[in-house]
Amino acid sequence: MRVVGVIAEYNPFHNGHLYHLRESVKMAAADAVLVVMSGNFTQRGQPAIMDKWHRARVAVCAGADLVWELPFVYACNSAEHFAQGAVEMLSGLGCVDVLSFGSESGDIEALAETAALLAAETPAFQDAMKEGLAKGNAHPRARAEAAGIAGGQKHAALLRRPNNILAVEYIRKLVELDSNIKPMTVLRKGAGHDETALTGAFSSATAIRNALLAGTDAKDPLDAVPAVSRECLLGLNLDINKILNNQFLLLAAKIATADEADLAAVLSAGEGLDNRIKKASRRAENMEELIGAIKSKRYTRSRIERLLVHTLIGLTKADFAEIRRHKTGYARVLAFSETGAALLKRIKKEGAGIPVITNINKQTDDVNRVRDLLRYDLRAADLYNLMAGRQLYAYSDYVRKPYCAGEVI
Repeated sequence: MRVVGVIAEYNPFHNGHLYHLRESVKMAAADAVLVVMSGNFTQRGQPAIMDKWHRARVAVCAGADLVWELPFVYACNSAEHFAQGAVEMLSGLGCVDVLSFGSESGDIEALAETAALLAAETPAFQDAMKEGLAKGNAHPRARAEAAGIAGGQKHAALLRRPNNILAVEYIRKLVELDSNIKPMTVLRKGAGHDETALTGAFSSATAIRNALLAGTDAKDPLDAVPAVSRECLLGLNLDINKILNNQFLLLAAKIATADEADLAAVLSAGEGLDNRIKKASRRAENMEELIGAIKSKRYTRSRIERLLVHTLIGLTKADFAEIRRHKTGYARVLAFSETGAALLKRIKKEGAGIPVITNINKQTDDVNRVRDLLRYDLRAADLYNLMAGRQLYAYSDYVRKPYCAGEVI
């Protein structure tokens, strides 16, 4: 069985994602598609528009065969750590032949050249990077400019596009791991990743979410998603504005009762951000006001949103450092097709390089480090359900089971 791996968020699963899945299967001549997907909070630090179980179900119904949850500590993190966690999982499963990712470039050789430049960290690159940060530039901008100075403007241009940035990180991590998985890129189709306006059948996930948040029906955002995704979104009818309002209330309570030392210890904090959060939370009345009061030229919106989620979940620098020291990881199943069930059986039979979890009630006590990592997924799930106004036990990760194609959830 030839397997193509995909790293995704599917927030929500739209027509561009469907195109990528189909092109990946075709280009890789794959028999099965394995997806590593972020959980209830995304890489940019936002609550997902649908919970992980329903997004995994949609992915399987749309053509994926086996969907795994990327642990929270990696899923809600910088591009480097997001890629690190996902690529380590794909490599650890031992069955993936090709990693397929979308990019604005569509040129795997150009992406590989930029990845090599960043990995080399030449003195010219390091000096330019330090200078950019000293000027107050955010890390992504400073890195793009440094790459342009050290290797040419083609690298800078490439690193200004979000899908390219992740693509470069995926390639870097494959090289660092000396992985046998081959990288492959599919040229992004339709609107850009950060395009905020709906553009028809191939609108960006950002534009779709914005339209759903605004409640606009001038251009139906669901025209840009496959039928199974539309059905799930309409059936769930989650109020994302309510989720964000409840997130703000939970955050305000957490910040108000935390010492400054506790806030400073949070992953993504530092350089006085703990003080900015404390002051901003006393004046802000909602998430947008809180983010706006903390954000600056140096600190991107994504950095602030991740910091706030890390604060809410309680992820600290010390805990993450310990996780990385042991390179802790596991693969937890969220959904599978009939083909995926056969692939899962093969993975278990042949033995993966990381723990494979299908039932957390049976397997969380097997390895202490795995349990320590999993607790953040469980916290994230509980807090997401609280924010959505759901009863905690009924929607608990201890109760939910992986979706099997054909079941109704």
